[in-house]
Amino acid sequence: MKKRNVLYIMTVIGLMNIFGMCANAIPNITNPEINPDVLASPQSLSGQELDVIKKVSFRDKLKKSPEAEIGAFYKKYNKYTSSNNSEKLKELYSDDFLNNDGFNKEIIFKMMEDASSSYKNIKYNTDVHNVVITGNTAIVKVHELATGETTKEIDKLKDNGLIKSEIYYIDYLRKFGKDWKITNTVMLSETVELKYGEAKNITFDMQAPECVSADSDYEVTVDIESNMADAVFLVGSIVNEPIVYPQKQNKDVFRAIKSDSIARILKSNNNGNNEYATLSVAVTRAQVEPTSVVVNMTGMAFAMKRINVLSVNANIKK
Repeated sequence: MKKRNVLYIMTVIGLMNIFGMCANAIPNITNPEINPDVLASPQSLSGQELDVIKKVSFRDKLKKSPEAEIGAFYKKYNKYTSSNNSEKLKELYSDDFLNNDGFNKEIIFKMMEDASSSYKNIKYNTDVHNVVITGNTAIVKVHELATGETTKEIDKLKDNGLIKSEIYYIDYLRKFGKDWKITNTVMLSETVELKYGEAKNITFDMQAPECVSADSDYEVTVDIESNMADAVFLVGSIVNEPIVYPQKQNKDVFRAIKSDSIARILKSNNNGNNEYATLSVAVTRAQVEPTSVVVNMTGMAFAMKRINVLSVNANIKK
């Protein structure tokens, strides 16, 4: 966006210079509202003449270019998401919106409402990476980073969780009259981390394929970096969960994590759903008492990575 802005400014300056050089070469001006002397002597412009020139200026037309409109659209998007203004945000989506998880506009905003009640101090940064405009349609690649904290504490930890979400996606926009609206979204990649207590001192690097075929095996590997004492040990699990609403959670037995990594082979679903590969980790400490050893949980973390599941077209005839 910064490079495009620089190019935009240079283009405006260049066109303004060309326009100024060519002004005196115009032999006839047919618009009776414009005085030819105005072009040769800007100091003599009246208020009415300034208004007329403003309406026909190249600079004004460039400000209304589709690229500039898309840039302004995402500034509004970032403003409304950061201020949690769902009503204004709804105006940026078409009524027939659908994403690649099969969620329509109603479900998307229901999920946003759920998130807004579960998290606070959410900060969004939406960065447009690429824009392709064809007539009244646009394809926009977007990177979105969000950070915040949970509104509720986990009782055993007496601590609010920290959440971080990073998403790459493609928005498809269509122009309705003068307004651009998002009609479809394709989520390309998505990672989410939620940490409580001592788990905030752990760094996770989760590796998994972005796309897999339905009903196929794939490997999820998580490298774990921690500076905690030897008295702390980790237990955890990796499962896959379909991306549906409301979200379903698969249960798994926690196992001791004896090294700095954990891996598991998962089988993708065959139900037409995309899915999350989900890591759950508990940080525990052993407390030795006269007659027993008590294990206390001092931290908890969750990490999720989107897996887009592709199905074979059943209508192909051999």
